[in-house]
Amino acid sequence: MAAIAVLGAGGVVAYGWWNYNQVERTQLDLAASVPDEPQNFLVIGSDSREDLSADDPNAAVFLGDGAPTGRRSDSMAIVRVDPGEDRISMLSIPRDLWVPIAPSGEEERINSAFATSTQTLIDTIQNNFAIPINHYVEVDFSGFQDLINTIGGVPIYFDRPVRDRNSGLTVDGTGCRVLDGYQGLAFARSRHLEWSDGSEWIDDPSHDIGRMRRQQELTRAAMVKLRSLGLSSVTKVTGLVDAAVENVTIDDQLGIGDLLGLGTHFADFDPGRMQTYSLPVTPHTTSGGAAVELLDTAAAQPILDVFRGVVTPAVTTTTVPPADARDVTVTILNGTGRQGEARRVSWVLSGGGFSLGDIAEAESQPARSVVAHGPGGRQMAELVAAWIGPDPEIVEDAELGPGQVRLVLAPEFDYIDDPANSDDTTTTTVPASAEAAPGSDPTGPPVVTTTTFPGGWSPDAPPAGITCT
Repeated sequence: MAAIAVLGAGGVVAYGWWNYNQVERTQLDLAASVPDEPQNFLVIGSDSREDLSADDPNAAVFLGDGAPTGRRSDSMAIVRVDPGEDRISMLSIPRDLWVPIAPSGEEERINSAFATSTQTLIDTIQNNFAIPINHYVEVDFSGFQDLINTIGGVPIYFDRPVRDRNSGLTVDGTGCRVLDGYQGLAFARSRHLEWSDGSEWIDDPSHDIGRMRRQQELTRAAMVKLRSLGLSSVTKVTGLVDAAVENVTIDDQLGIGDLLGLGTHFADFDPGRMQTYSLPVTPHTTSGGAAVELLDTAAAQPILDVFRGVVTPAVTTTTVPPADARDVTVTILNGTGRQGEARRVSWVLSGGGFSLGDIAEAESQPARSVVAHGPGGRQMAELVAAWIGPDPEIVEDAELGPGQVRLVLAPEFDYIDDPANSDDTTTTTVPASAEAAPGSDPTGPPVVTTTTFPGGWSPDAPPAGITCT
């Protein structure tokens, strides 16, 4: 919803300017902005429950026993709007990121900065990332639901049933589903997502990192829906204005001229051109036992430079998120004729983030290793194939379901290695061998260090011929 808060509000203000002064404003110390130049909006989805009604049929999820009081950032993003380049970029920030908090410099989760004050969060971001924050937008739980309901819901394609019993998300089938305000909020808040393979529910291990990726896809889908309305319906426009007036907070330096200009300029912006980024992080446990995320400083610099205005990335039009190892379940069949090869390969792939299916002997020995995938799953097969040497053949098998890949090792199989090796990450190459070293366990795990794969499950683009509207 970040881009809706920035651009959608800007567009409807052209029609609802008379309500502009009723929007809640907050006085903040922000970086100066120049009209028609790039500007960074800090957009917060707050978990404040203040405006939620106890009479709402879904209120128990948010207002039950033990529900937190006050406010925290349920989502945190920097949206860079560049009118000159006709560009919108969005950077998601993990709320469990462990950073020095302004002004004391004491290390804590970045979410604690927002709990202290909005200004503390802005100062913390500027101090740690050197990204200037020019404007601020905050949307609470009630506002988020109202905005989604006002535009008629957000259509998303689901390739499998998903649920989150903590957030209230329930998608019990596949295909195009229109998420209303309640389910849209549950989707955006989901940190304990499970997906069904048809027989059992499988935990998504990505938690907050996966949630950020799904929030980005929800934002894009909401922008598509908003664009399709064309702002021609008086009912839709006044509804959006009313939702913004009641549930959105903006900084006191964001003028009506700024919103009108952005709304007019980006009225026809293609959401497929919005660039989305996530900070590279690694899991960490503090001395006090807290599970947090540490920034990979070196890997983060190219991303941070985009929002600092140091570099201008190329614009792409793809709306399909990249395949992620955590989304892939690999069945491994050993056709090498050598004992223990499938088991050794499974240990390395598991260490790289892949889930494992069956591990067994192949019925025959193929001339070349084969990676098979189901319809629409070629990217997932390519992820697996990149680990195998020499290069395997990639084929489609209609009997394989979403996220399922089958690897058949041929006698020519020579090694498995992490294709993402870099100066900062090393992985032990596991060569194929007819006999294990004396005294070793041929089925035991190799010593392996791998990169952390961000992501988790998120919606894919609909199959060819299907459009979600």
